[in-house]
Amino acid sequence: MPEVLVVRPTPRGGRARLDPSVREAREVVGMYGDPATTWGICVELTLSASADAETLRERAAALCAGHPHLGAAPAVTRPADSQWTGVRADVAAAPYGPTSALLRLALSSDGTRLLVGAHHGVVDGLGLLAVAGSVAGRELRTRARGIGDRRSPHGFLASSVRRLGEAVVSPPARFEGAGERDSALEDLTAVTRPRVDRGTVDLARAVLALHHDAFSGSRRRPVLVIGASRRTSDLPVPDRQTAYLRLRARPGGAGRTPLGPAIAGLRPEPDFPETSARGAAPLVVRLLRNRLGSTAMLSNLGLVQGDGVESVAMYPASSGPRSVAVGLASTATTTTVSLRTRRHEFDADEHARLLAGVADRFFG
Repeated sequence: MPEVLVVRPTPRGGRARLDPSVREAREVVGMYGDPATTWGICVELTLSASADAETLRERAAALCAGHPHLGAAPAVTRPADSQWTGVRADVAAAPYGPTSALLRLALSSDGTRLLVGAHHGVVDGLGLLAVAGSVAGRELRTRARGIGDRRSPHGFLASSVRRLGEAVVSPPARFEGAGERDSALEDLTAVTRPRVDRGTVDLARAVLALHHDAFSGSRRRPVLVIGASRRTSDLPVPDRQTAYLRLRARPGGAGRTPLGPAIAGLRPEPDFPETSARGAAPLVVRLLRNRLGSTAMLSNLGLVQGDGVESVAMYPASSGPRSVAVGLASTATTTTVSLRTRRHEFDADEHARLLAGVADRFFG
């Protein structure tokens, strides 16, 4: 499989020195969730006409030069068709080294499929869409609307105490899988169908219904973490304006919770300090890892509009035990539901059944 990352060797006698952009990206996510995640996110575009790898590289270099927080300009990987699935996982999930590029690009052999990955500390999902549009030479707009300046009802410390209390007393329900012990692989696949006019509420309903149908005896409350944005424009920019909504549903599936009003009324989680608290925060999270997190993480890019883009698949960051990350994106003609899981938690067959279960309930 071709190399996606170029990691400089560690100087003899010490650890590699962090590039400033890498340090900043790590600090942004230093207090979040799962200390084992690489914090990679990925978007895959299917194009109606072939793109040129050298032109993509030049555009990416210009973008990084204009936005220093994006780090060093990435190379463009050109895998064989048989390697595309593995390269998709690498672009999304391979670890970021001390001097790694924070953007990643891969182009299919025929030039019609483009993978764009990034560290979540430098862009959010819509920011990644802006990167993809800039690199592909297409102005990508989205009908997804952010939450503006809506604030959390609680500060970071008070909210953290609440979350730790929930983790100890009432951890969220999980999807269950056998997995493949000690595997470091991730699975990222998608289902694309003719466009349907459905969104986050429908995706949440499908995920909750699948969990209820598979684990109807569970007494734990499902928890969905829903990615949001503070953007107000339909033309994203390559930065990070992330917010998170957290829905604790009643046991018993989507039918027990009026999802539309419930999601519309959610207030965002408080912004985390951009620090790892000198390593203390990841240590606490690691100790409680099996009780933190969520049932599933959802990310919806909305209706993406751009010339020559046939389909878009969004792969959110995975975080927490038995992480199930579900993406949604539409174009003028297609709607794509995507799934990301870790192989040591869900084997390939379990992953396929989860994706089919969500897609059948979402499109059905």
